[in-house]
Amino acid sequence: MFQVPLSEINDRLVRFQAMLAQKDIDAAIIRQNTDLYYFTGTVQDAHLIVPAAGAPCFLVRRDVARAEQQSGLRPVVALKSVRAVPAKLFECCGTESVARIGMELDVLPADTFFFYDRKLFERQQIVDIGTLVRQVRMIKSQWEIEMMRRAGGISQAVTKAVPGILRQGMRETDLCIELEHAARRAGHLGFARVRAFNMEIFFGHVLSGAEAAVSAYCDSPTGGPGVSPAFGQGAGGRIMQEGDLVSVDTMVNHHGYLNDQTRNFGLGSVDDRLKEAYRLSCSLHQWARENVRPGMPAGGVYDSLMSLAAPSPLGAYFMGCGDAKVSFIGHGLGLEVDEFPFIAKGQQMPLAAGMTFALEPKWVMPGIGVAGIENTYLVTDHGLESLNSAAEDLLMLPC
Repeated sequence: MFQVPLSEINDRLVRFQAMLAQKDIDAAIIRQNTDLYYFTGTVQDAHLIVPAAGAPCFLVRRDVARAEQQSGLRPVVALKSVRAVPAKLFECCGTESVARIGMELDVLPADTFFFYDRKLFERQQIVDIGTLVRQVRMIKSQWEIEMMRRAGGISQAVTKAVPGILRQGMRETDLCIELEHAARRAGHLGFARVRAFNMEIFFGHVLSGAEAAVSAYCDSPTGGPGVSPAFGQGAGGRIMQEGDLVSVDTMVNHHGYLNDQTRNFGLGSVDDRLKEAYRLSCSLHQWARENVRPGMPAGGVYDSLMSLAAPSPLGAYFMGCGDAKVSFIGHGLGLEVDEFPFIAKGQQMPLAAGMTFALEPKWVMPGIGVAGIENTYLVTDHGLESLNSAAEDLLMLPC
């Protein structure tokens, strides 16, 4: 059975406890599923109590047996009622003189926060630890990097499947269904977690032709019409035809760890503007691989890429068109789609070895289509390493 190594869990907790102590936070309560998985190796209805000093305690409502099977963290304590949490927290801290408690206020629903604040911890101050958790998670261990490499292998399986499936006269949704099947067969869990409120990701955006340039309601350079206003993004019912450039943008999940990849495929001869946009996208990736190094501010990388893209006659279409433009070219990736760092305007966070992010320079041209590739990169001491092994050539398929 798959299990996150206990050494991984222990190392994460030690680093997190050091941050808590530095911020004068007596203890943290972890409730969100992604963070629970990161710090325990399992997702349960649970509270993980992490004191700034001392042993954590994993309080589980359901399911205790599964928690013990999936997580090496001990003790796992059955929690009969949430009202027992304060006593357990004071026990973990070795005192009832607890002043500041950290919770993930960036994701905790307001009514849940009010319950903890007004009913359970009336004498304590509850402070946000969402940023601290994200800072712990942004530097990946060698084990996590291996998980992300394997996710990249799933993306490669999807890319290899495209030529045998994509054909003229096929609906976008049918292509997406077949590619999702290939991904699931290769190990994809079928979903991706996002931290931001109201950001939803399914399998990705499999788009074609002029409709590929339909903007998204979410903060994404590409969108697509989707099949319903209930989820207005991604593949639609369009019949793909000769001359289309098909963009296959997928988000796959290997044991929680993500890989984001975009590859383009032409059905016959495609518009020269799309070919040029594809070439420009590849050149920006090449620049990033040759020039991005630890210590560079994320916003500085963004500025450099923007200055390289702007002089092109297609510059007006870079990262969206008109009011639908986005102010980023890359986003951190790991257990969630929107981790640190953000390769975005004004971001001062310096890049560091062990960070992972997806870089997606794309051109969105209304009435024409979408072009551009995306890779997930690891920041190393010597620069960027792509975690995507799929070929980057624009593959032209016969009709």
